[in-house]
Amino acid sequence: MNNMKRSAQRIFWLITLMFFLLLATMAKLTFFDRQEISSNAYNPRLNYVDNSVKRGNIRDSNGDILAESTGNDRKYLRSRMAAHITGYSSKGKTGVEAAENFELQTPHNEVLQRIQHIFSGTPVQGNDVVLTVDMDIQSVAGNVLGNKKGAIVVMEPSTGRIVALQAYPDFDPNTVAENWEMLRQDENSSLVNRATQGLYPPGSTFKVITALAAMESYSDWERFTYECTGQAVFENKVIHCYNNRVHGMVDMKKAIATSCNCYFAELAKRIGAENIRKKAEDFYFNENYPFVLTHSMSQVVLQKKSEENEIVETSIGQGKTLATPLHMAMVAATIANNGMMMKPYIVDHIQYYNGDVSKTTVPEKLKQVISVEESDIITDMMISCVTEGTGTAAQIYGIEVAGKTGTAENATGSDHSWFIGFAPAHDPQIAICVMIENANEGSAVPIAGKVLQAALEKYQ
Repeated sequence: MNNMKRSAQRIFWLITLMFFLLLATMAKLTFFDRQEISSNAYNPRLNYVDNSVKRGNIRDSNGDILAESTGNDRKYLRSRMAAHITGYSSKGKTGVEAAENFELQTPHNEVLQRIQHIFSGTPVQGNDVVLTVDMDIQSVAGNVLGNKKGAIVVMEPSTGRIVALQAYPDFDPNTVAENWEMLRQDENSSLVNRATQGLYPPGSTFKVITALAAMESYSDWERFTYECTGQAVFENKVIHCYNNRVHGMVDMKKAIATSCNCYFAELAKRIGAENIRKKAEDFYFNENYPFVLTHSMSQVVLQKKSEENEIVETSIGQGKTLATPLHMAMVAATIANNGMMMKPYIVDHIQYYNGDVSKTTVPEKLKQVISVEESDIITDMMISCVTEGTGTAAQIYGIEVAGKTGTAENATGSDHSWFIGFAPAHDPQIAICVMIENANEGSAVPIAGKVLQAALEKYQ
């Protein structure tokens, strides 16, 4: 009898526990996860339109309207120039339209607004989403990029605030429904945001990570020099410097400035696969960092038993190493910010129909990736890249720029051109990444210089 009572009690408490767990789960879904669920790309309710609510506007950092509702139509006032940021709201939703769907479709003080609507006809208004993007800088980036396939990301190192996020090919968000079949089958993948979703071998821009791995794991890195003859054999892999350029005797600073592949390949042997992978993972490779827009995960494929050819290829940003332009902008911004990586963000705040501001984004630290001393050392090397190395086309009169160029081999076509950097070098206000697909060596560099200069003229 006692055993039956104990069994009944256990069952009772088990059912009670399950009941409260269910309540807790429902509460979490209702109060904490509802916005994330609302904006999830797999949520079919993204296609649902409540015509009784006028969808909120999307604005840039200056308050200028990028997207607004007129009747039942959605109008994109900056069209292609901001297409990959705003996204579209027909044939599903993408970009900010998807990420902030909950806010855009939710009226503040709904009861009061509906009463006002009954008596005065004033539309029930969803919340406005105000972005960090400055359309003046966004437009400069778009105009300089032109019809070159690629992406430009501009951000504030000390906060993670995205100032510009440009990508081409683009599309007109006003005509997505009419041109859907053409866009869906477009071989140029115009709907793909290359800034956040495009994965490319980062080429020599990755060498800053290899250099930082050496600073932490190879005690002799300061004294290590290498005689570059333009090419070298590592196991069964021949590593060439660009155009077999002979760099002679180089240390790390000169190797960064001249982008010497052979130096970094030899250095990588001494560092080892695990140390390179660990430092890359410190920078959020192989991990999904938080960002509101859809983005791809950068990757470094190295293991303890990786062969020498895999190690040396990875050290120069080739092989199976892949990164997005947004992520490489974050790498540059981290170095600029004394080694502290900030969470990237593109939504500044929510603005209600009555002008009140809510949910202002507070800059958030992700992690201290490198020490302040390491940041200073690699910054000095990146300055030499711009003053006397492969990045001279990024120079700005009167302002010291720190940067690193990259030319990434592409198995399906011409090389990709990269540049990451920041300025002013010793008081960084702006960090940048430029990536140009199938381009000539260095074509990303002058583009970076022009965009950096435009951004600094406005923000300094």
